[in-house]
Amino acid sequence: MGALAAGTLTVGALVLSGAPGLGVGHAQAQQTAVANADPEFNQLFHQSMRRPADVELAFRLARRAIEVGDYEAAIGVYERILFYNPNLVRVKLELGRLYYRLGAYESARSYFEPIAEAPALTTAERDNIAAYMVEISRRLDPNQITVYAQVGVRYQSNANYGPSSRLVLGQDLTALLPPGSTAQADGNAFALATVRHVYDFGNQRGDVWESNANLYYSQQFQLQNLNLGYAEFNTGPRFALLPDQMPGSSIRAYVLGGGIALGGDAYVGTYGAGLSLYAPFSMYFAVEPFAEVRQREYQNSRDYPTASLQSGDMWTLGANLSGRLTDASGWRARVAYNNASGDLPWYSYDNVSIDVAVPIEFQGLWGIRRWVAIPSAGYSRYSYDEPNPFINSWITQEDNQYRVGLALDVPIHEQWGLLTQVQYSWSQSTLPNYGFDNFSVSVGPNVRF
Repeated sequence: MGALAAGTLTVGALVLSGAPGLGVGHAQAQQTAVANADPEFNQLFHQSMRRPADVELAFRLARRAIEVGDYEAAIGVYERILFYNPNLVRVKLELGRLYYRLGAYESARSYFEPIAEAPALTTAERDNIAAYMVEISRRLDPNQITVYAQVGVRYQSNANYGPSSRLVLGQDLTALLPPGSTAQADGNAFALATVRHVYDFGNQRGDVWESNANLYYSQQFQLQNLNLGYAEFNTGPRFALLPDQMPGSSIRAYVLGGGIALGGDAYVGTYGAGLSLYAPFSMYFAVEPFAEVRQREYQNSRDYPTASLQSGDMWTLGANLSGRLTDASGWRARVAYNNASGDLPWYSYDNVSIDVAVPIEFQGLWGIRRWVAIPSAGYSRYSYDEPNPFINSWITQEDNQYRVGLALDVPIHEQWGLLTQVQYSWSQSTLPNYGFDNFSVSVGPNVRF
């Protein structure tokens, strides 16, 4: 199952945070970063500083700030407009929307509530405010639920991760595989979902109870023995660590459980526990080291009659890292070391892996929400404890797996879009049985709320 599980790095959208009370001084701070990338904003900004009472010019500046994705600069401009004319209802509407996008829900509500029934707004705009107010109430509730889901289709040039060569080893001899046992192309339909629930204890420290569920299922078009189902759940408290010295830092303990079905039959069940520590040192660097132990119980089936020999425990040490590179790009990485034991020594191995992704936001072909391109790369090394005598008595299996990919997340609506992913992976092994390469492409709509 190493090859089936390897090579996936999920990169979520970069989340911006805002604070109330942003004014001209904040806009000036933001202007420097935006002006370097957008001369039109720079020109409008300097004109607006010379003519601060020019409302039309300020509107143009704010609209340009939104177009280049700098919502905080737009907030600063709109609040300056209100300083000169505090009765502009549509400016308050735009401020509510912008604060909502930044996740500052209380600030958004403070602008929406006074204008909810304003006669100057259209019926559609008042309905829009009502929808925002419902969603803000939901998000400020102690029980927070967020969902990411996708459905789609995928093509793989080597769906079964078959060896690149028909010449393999068996019982210390070279054998020639029949054509049907080598790499086989296939497609599948898949669905996945990530559900996160957070209960806020409301103690003003940021202590919460956090639960996560990850679900996946794929149905092959031809190779039915590779139909894959996956479910895993973890839950546990997350306590603020240094709320004053390092806001956002936390420590979390959790228990986990889950399982995998393969070919329509139960393949492996797992349970365990873990501990993680989150430390956001700056907007450019945050790290979350973790340690985890789990027990894996494999089940024999018609298609996998010796699977139970892989049963045993697995220890994992690793870290998730993230940060920003520029206003429009960030980075995410995961490094991990696994030690897995099996009933037989040739099913026991050490694994080292690293995955890196760089989400890059840019203005797409339509809409004001920016598209995200996500190039990624990864490497894994599997080193087994002893040679498998049923393959070769002298050569111990060691696999070096590589992967490169590119994803494009295209927002179509506030909550849903279209995600396309392309990936090429390959493996170099000390045993020809496990050397492979695979090209995959997937596409499908996604939704987040």
